[in-house]
Amino acid sequence: MLRTAASAAKAPGSNGVSGQAAGFDLTLGSGVTGLVGRNGSGKSTLLKFIAGQVGPPLITGEVIRSGTVRLLDQTPDPAVLLSDLFGVTEALADLHRAQRGEATSGPFETVDWGLEERLRAQLDRFGLPHLAMDRPVGTLSGGQQLRAALAALFFDPPDILLLDEPTNALDLDARAGLMSAATQHKGLILIASHDRALLEHMDRIVALEPDGSASVTGGGWSAYAAAREAERARLTQALGRAERDLKQQKSHAREAQARQERRARQGKKLRDGSQSKMLLDKAKEGAERSSGGRLRAEERRASGLTADREALLQRIEAITPVAMRFPAVNLPGSKGVLELEQACFDMGGHRIGPVSFSITGPERIWLKGPNGAGKSTLLRGITGEIAPVAGRVLRQTKVMRLDQSGGLHGTGTLLEVAQHEHPDLTAAEIRAALARAGFRGDAVEKPAEALSGGERLRAAIALLGAGDDPAPLLLLDEPSNHLDLDAIEALEAGLSDWGGALILVSHDPSFVQNLGSFREIALHAA
Repeated sequence: MLRTAASAAKAPGSNGVSGQAAGFDLTLGSGVTGLVGRNGSGKSTLLKFIAGQVGPPLITGEVIRSGTVRLLDQTPDPAVLLSDLFGVTEALADLHRAQRGEATSGPFETVDWGLEERLRAQLDRFGLPHLAMDRPVGTLSGGQQLRAALAALFFDPPDILLLDEPTNALDLDARAGLMSAATQHKGLILIASHDRALLEHMDRIVALEPDGSASVTGGGWSAYAAAREAERARLTQALGRAERDLKQQKSHAREAQARQERRARQGKKLRDGSQSKMLLDKAKEGAERSSGGRLRAEERRASGLTADREALLQRIEAITPVAMRFPAVNLPGSKGVLELEQACFDMGGHRIGPVSFSITGPERIWLKGPNGAGKSTLLRGITGEIAPVAGRVLRQTKVMRLDQSGGLHGTGTLLEVAQHEHPDLTAAEIRAALARAGFRGDAVEKPAEALSGGERLRAAIALLGAGDDPAPLLLLDEPSNHLDLDAIEALEAGLSDWGGALILVSHDPSFVQNLGSFREIALHAA
């Protein structure tokens, strides 16, 4: 069991103000729990807090753990051996001594004779067959290192496992292995993730809300998404009622003001008549006191209704993704876009290809393949960043490539980085494009490195449409990596309306499925 009461410090917002977020109490039992929330909501900080790695001022509160706990290390020391990662170096050494008939460091009866077999089965389970346990971790690829870290984590797991975005660098087979291991674990697992296929296997989902509170929904992603949509519908209905009430109240206020003005005119007529000044002044005082009280009551009611409406608007805005709108392109269905003829590429001695395919009109291609097959290299070859070593690449239209970093690189303000990336655009054109994407006024002066992955991608997409001739062929390389769920949904909505051709590299089947029909092209590892 895990029980935590926490409150995280809020990062400075668009107004530069920081403070303390709302706190929450959370109690979790055995099973697999998904942890979701926008980038910057505190998911990683919460996991480190539970693991005992961080505390004030980042986060305050207390945590009670019923059992041992371990947080997945996604960046293990490259100098350590694979056996060190599994924590079996000495046990393996004793096994090998016993097999040679030599003295062991501990009692002979404690030798684990099945250790090597279990290690091999675990490595096979995570797609790492034939790896030697004395191999340094640094000699593995990034994807292999993450697989090895996961295999080690689940080999002799503690009671409580904490995983932070564990599928970002994993291909489909490795993701399936992780899901299998997670669902078979007997203890408690808390996984921060935006991988909806993985989240579908959760027993419950904890959502960190924009105000720092937390909500819990039973079931996997589908149940959470349905509950979220129901909340949006409820808030939208409540907003409609609030706006009707406010409109009605304003109408009442206008009527009250008109009545007061009529009484004032009637009082003036009476004063011009024959009644005594004393009686007229007394009648005037009573009328003003009565009408003034009614007007103040109307003003208080108007203020309350306005505050209610603003609160609903803020809540709806907080749970509604900001749109990512791609530029409109006119790509005829018969227009030739791209042609590869037996194209081969070489990156660091690794040969990719030969690859042959063509694109005509607004076709969509899903470029598939395991980690290391060369998908990103092929995209770079299509843009012309690298030249083929054999065959040819014929680009018949302009091409734009975006990866999860959003295509905005460098340091400085958002405006400065955008000007560096698009020197052909004027500052006014850049400001106008960014404003359409929600970066208005001083927002363009925000440091680019402080933007979330979703914000960088939204800005880059907006800049695609800033020129007069947007590229009709778009290449996306794992665009959903490092995006939160709201940003992924906004990207899906924008791509669904994209009228150009698309080549997509993604290991996220939910993302691909939500974008419609694709022609699949598979690359195979060398």
